[in-house]
Amino acid sequence: MELSTLSLAGLLMIVALSLWASLKDRIALLKESLLSGLLLAAADLFVELLGTAVGKWEYVDSVFFLEGRVPVELVPIFFSLGMVMAFVYNWISESEWSVSLNLSLSIVILLGISIYAFRTFNNQPVTLVLISVPLGMWGLMQIDEQHTRSMSIMFAAFVGVADYVIEVIIIDSGDYGYPAGFRAETPLTYSMVILAIFGFIEWRRKRID
Repeated sequence: MELSTLSLAGLLMIVALSLWASLKDRIALLKESLLSGLLLAAADLFVELLGTAVGKWEYVDSVFFLEGRVPVELVPIFFSLGMVMAFVYNWISESEWSVSLNLSLSIVILLGISIYAFRTFNNQPVTLVLISVPLGMWGLMQIDEQHTRSMSIMFAAFVGVADYVIEVIIIDSGDYGYPAGFRAETPLTYSMVILAIFGFIEWRRKRID
């Protein structure tokens, strides 16, 4: 699908959501959605300008390029996505539908494992973040005490930073390396696994007590 088509769909979505909120007298929600859209569009524009400036990716087709590199169509696309997220969050916060947190995270974990296995068996590039991040979230949600949760996050972050520094030093020394190159998600994976282990310990303690 072309960016121009997505951009047009985004513009129509902005108009539709704005009209609905106005007709329903949900002005506060409309303001929140417009702010969310502005923030997401600005964040994406910053990332796009930075990424294209350093050559991470490039766009070849657009009705107009911002700074000569970024398609202007991306602005309404991400603005509308930000608005949609605000409306979705409003629906979630007002919904009376009860969903188990453990069930939700289990579904995400199983989905990550499935995607990881599928891409691995098909020799496609994949990252353990697909599994480790949901596991880390699950682990964090098992820890009820705020002090313990905060300290767990700090420790996991420290280990992630330490692993990054150590691996960079060792790789630069030539002792070992990664076939696909060292990626920043490796320390993140270790941090998430630590949170998952801490969560498992807490989960087990609750059942023993």
